[in-house]
Amino acid sequence: MTRSQIGGTVTSVGLCLHVPRRRVPMEPFWMDVIRGIEDGLAAHELTLLVQVVQGIEDEVATLERWARDGNVAGVVVADLVPDDPRLDLVRQLKIPAVVMGRAEDSAGLATVAAHDAETMNRAIDFLADAGHDVIGRVTGPQRYVHTQLRSESFVAAGERRGVHTSSVESDFTSGSGARATGELLEREGTPTAILYDNDVMALAGLDVLAARGLSIPGDVAVMAWDDSVHCQLAHPPVTAFNHDLQSMGLTVANALLRVLDGDRDVHEQLAPPRLIERESTRVSESNAE
Repeated sequence: MTRSQIGGTVTSVGLCLHVPRRRVPMEPFWMDVIRGIEDGLAAHELTLLVQVVQGIEDEVATLERWARDGNVAGVVVADLVPDDPRLDLVRQLKIPAVVMGRAEDSAGLATVAAHDAETMNRAIDFLADAGHDVIGRVTGPQRYVHTQLRSESFVAAGERRGVHTSSVESDFTSGSGARATGELLEREGTPTAILYDNDVMALAGLDVLAARGLSIPGDVAVMAWDDSVHCQLAHPPVTAFNHDLQSMGLTVANALLRVLDGDRDVHEQLAPPRLIERESTRVSESNAE
């Protein structure tokens, strides 16, 4: 279905978020991405329909219902898993779609890809250059392809730099991030730096470290994968990667608009994120923001 075939009768684009319901209103990542998608669609008189679901099966049922009822002009598919059944479904149902992931994981579909492996290499290099030789990580769910890519790069980069690495899985929420931080601190070989897969978990980590009487960054440096105003206002402010999330959302929207216009070969690569150095890591005063 192209925009000319829609004829103005279908004005929504669908996005399912299969994440814990308690996470959606808390995490700045999706709020900013959604804002960017909405801005890109609004210029073409389309709106974004967001449905929070409880897993892949729930999302598959939602996609089937949307296709059957003709509710959406197209969809955005996020948080890929290996052998993702949603990809075969949108191909079979011929739903215009953009996948937030790599082209090699989404054959025949439009994609918008981030720099997961490259960014992880930069993170490890930054911390290793600062003198850290035991680095912990609080990850997102390991079922996601993007988490797996980061994890593979985390281990490989640690081996390349001669750094000991250790990870604990979490689910992007504050409570789970706090639990995972505590587990890392109780392992043999306590990390001198911890990298968190989002800002919400990093902020929870700050609280856990402070409650244990550990100084930041004196005892443990803290780094977040996603930047936000919360990282900027934290005590101490948290070093993070700024991904320009609204621009990411706008890129996703523009990619889907191209698909709706009949372009069958849309593959966008997002700009690499900027590393914003703040007081939560060991940086010289001249390099700090």
